Amino acid sequence: MRKIILLFALALGLNVSAQDYKGHYGIGLALGEPSGFSIKKFNNNSEAFQYTLGYSTVKGEEGINIGADFLLHNYDFITAEKGSIPFYYGAGIHLKSYNNAGNQIYARVPLGVAYEVADFPFDVFFEFAPGIAVIPKPELVTNFAIGGRFYFDLNKARRAVEERI
Repeated sequence: MRKIILLFALALGLNVSAQDYKGHYGIGLALGEPSGFSIKKFNNNSEAFQYTLGYSTVKGEEGINIGADFLLHNYDFITAEKGSIPFYYGAGIHLKSYNNAGNQIYARVPLGVAYEVADFPFDVFFEFAPGIAVIPKPELVTNFAIGGRFYFDLNKARRAVEERI
């Protein structure tokens, strides 16, 4: 019975109308450097936090990468007939843990473009993020990714579970 309730709550969480997912969590995958999971949480229509958990496959620099970025979105730069195409930019801090050679902390400036689907809580994005390592030594860092995220209304799903339990 609990499994049915959880599946029902998940279905409600997916039931977010078009462009109404600001304030909800976008969860998806990103392929690139690093490749892994991407989570995005909009604070309002133009500001969001983006969280990354990925794995770098660059030869000699393999390792886990975690980080957070603050993003600002400009919806007027590129227009679309259906959906929307925000250009976004921001700043973030990431930690990379090399398999063989310690850790690296770097600051980065993500620059990207996304397509937010009009009739479905989904976006696809391309992002380029140059940065500079500050620990253990200064050096240039480059991240890039292409990916997509589904947006969930986690509060609505939580309320549905609480009502049925």
